[in-house]
Amino acid sequence: MSQSPSLSPALVADRRRRARSVLVGAGVIALLCLVGGGIASSHLTSSLSDYDAPGSAVVLAQHQIQRATGANPEEGYEVVVRTGGPIDESSPLPARVATVVALLRARPEVKSILDYANTGDATMISQDGAFTVVVATVGAVAEKQAVTALQSAIAAQPSLKGNTWLGGPTVADVQIAAVSSQDLGRAELLAFPFLVLLLFFVFRGLRAAALPLIGALFAIAVTLGVMGLAMVAVPLSVFALNLVIALGLGLSVDFSLLIVSRFREEFRRQGSVDAALATVRRTAGHTVLFSSVTIAAALATLAIFPERFVYSMGIAGAIVVLAAGAFALLVLPSLLALGGERITKLPAARRRAPVATTEVDARGRWYGVASFVMRRPVVWASAAVLVLVVLAAPFLHVSFTGGDASALPTSSSAGAAYQLVQTKFTAFSEAPAELLVNVARVSPARLATYGAAVARVPGVKAVSTFQHLGGPLWESDVALSAAPLSPAAQSTVRALQSLQGPGAVTVVGQTASFLALQHSLGSHLPLVLGLIVIIALLMLFAMTRSVVLPVMAVVMNIFTIGAAFGMLVWAFQWGHLSSVLGFSPPGALQSTSLIIILAVVFGLSTDYGVFLLGRIKEEHEAGASSGDAVALGIERTGGIVTAAACCLALAVGALVLSRLVFVKELGLGVAFAVVLDATIVRGLLVPALMKLLGPLSWWSPAPGPKVQAPIVLTTPPIVLGGVVANDLTAVE
Repeated sequence: MSQSPSLSPALVADRRRRARSVLVGAGVIALLCLVGGGIASSHLTSSLSDYDAPGSAVVLAQHQIQRATGANPEEGYEVVVRTGGPIDESSPLPARVATVVALLRARPEVKSILDYANTGDATMISQDGAFTVVVATVGAVAEKQAVTALQSAIAAQPSLKGNTWLGGPTVADVQIAAVSSQDLGRAELLAFPFLVLLLFFVFRGLRAAALPLIGALFAIAVTLGVMGLAMVAVPLSVFALNLVIALGLGLSVDFSLLIVSRFREEFRRQGSVDAALATVRRTAGHTVLFSSVTIAAALATLAIFPERFVYSMGIAGAIVVLAAGAFALLVLPSLLALGGERITKLPAARRRAPVATTEVDARGRWYGVASFVMRRPVVWASAAVLVLVVLAAPFLHVSFTGGDASALPTSSSAGAAYQLVQTKFTAFSEAPAELLVNVARVSPARLATYGAAVARVPGVKAVSTFQHLGGPLWESDVALSAAPLSPAAQSTVRALQSLQGPGAVTVVGQTASFLALQHSLGSHLPLVLGLIVIIALLMLFAMTRSVVLPVMAVVMNIFTIGAAFGMLVWAFQWGHLSSVLGFSPPGALQSTSLIIILAVVFGLSTDYGVFLLGRIKEEHEAGASSGDAVALGIERTGGIVTAAACCLALAVGALVLSRLVFVKELGLGVAFAVVLDATIVRGLLVPALMKLLGPLSWWSPAPGPKVQAPIVLTTPPIVLGGVVANDLTAVE
């Protein structure tokens, strides 16, 4: 039994003063960051360029077209109008259509307007003649402001109400961002009461349950402020806010639960807030530091991708993880220093004397589960691996897609316009490809011959005559038979890209941009994966001083990610959960979502691995045998990891309530992986493998004992619980 250290009244008063100073400072920082971040968040980008692959031939061709014509081929409006009566290509423009054309012509960003009358294109009229589509090309455009203004102009016309649907790539992008933000707020609002209730049971009290919520507010506020500063140097996408809120809440719960649980354990054992905090600093604080740095580093590797949507997730994710870790290491101990005894909720009699933890006390439910698994490690390891492999198997058949109007609900104007075009305009190409030919000299006959070859490519419906854009540039529109992001359309565009043309030919358009994005993601992915694995190996080796355990942890992380990806293919690509989650099966997964899930899940899996392996190592160093150390470590952390996983799964899993399929994928993928990792992997695979490995688990090529003393963090400037590191060491 440890002796309860005593402090002089002056030292106690000084400790409380320092703790209050830390809390005041943290509050001021959070408030300033929240104000600054709130202002800066209005400048987060939400445009189609967020998904561009910088430096690709497609993006360079887009810039060439825009310089030559003033129109950005990536942007544009499509307005579906109910005509009021059957029309054909020879009919004059109905009054509603003429009104829409006049409204578009009044917009400063609009460069040209195409309708069935000025093009003679009968495909711009629905099969029954009751609808027509008007297309407008645009130049440089502030998407959100322009779309809002155009929507207001249309709404101000009584004749257009209920008869006009504003769509097109520019509108779809704005509405995807708006729906994403609205759904995020609604999902978190619905999940919040359940999360508070879960936190109450997990933390066993209202005061303790409030701590991770305070931590989440702090982490999110600081992240918004730092993102505002980062945007001075680099633009960031608004979609990063989804990850910031979900991770900020989830990781604040993780870290707070680990700190509070260890604090309660040490307070019961030692009977002193100061002594308990000192031990927490050396144990749980050490674990949180390693965990937060590892997760942040894994997410930061996403910044290697040049696409704004992806690197924004990496930057914002790394910031929020570090902010959550800073709360757990700096602010939370100060809260415990001031109210730790109330948070323990122990009777006064038990607070006066330390309470020893006996061997019998240590052997609870989780100890029994681990011991049961380790009696037949081969059986349980094989069963766990089999389950993970079966879950991962569907990923062998994965297909990829991007985000467009097809992801929007029909309650949005762009989603409704897209569905109308798909169902009533069977011959109209909703997103045609464009051929940009760059050649100094070419005859009309040579261009016509090339156009005829293009028309023979499978999946091409029609090819327009080449138009001279100026200088060496010639452009032609190619209507595709399939939806722009479908596998069929991708195959058609690949065929167009491989077709020999008169000079340098670049295929431009939504399908070509998606293929360029896929190529960019694929070319950068090996480096990102390599760095994530190396970071995990190095951080786990620094913590465990073992070569074997980090490799085992990385392999288990890969199994977890594979199982999560396989589940996503089964649920979304194959549509088995479409009726449950309320979506139309897209037939593919969004590639950017998978990359984000990969980094997040790898980091979180390593997080739980750090929690567990850190405690196993601690028990082993205290003299327990390899098997007993595993069982004791799981007993000490099993409940914590499971509870943290449930809370994080609830916080992130709330994203499945979104109306956007790719947001559903992100929420369900992370939530499923977290639960899987906390149950099958940590509950079955870890004890079984460590039993099979035995003392080999702790093997290290370094000379000296295989299990070395833990790294002790000596950070004199950092105040933990209102007491600087040296003061706490003195208390011990």
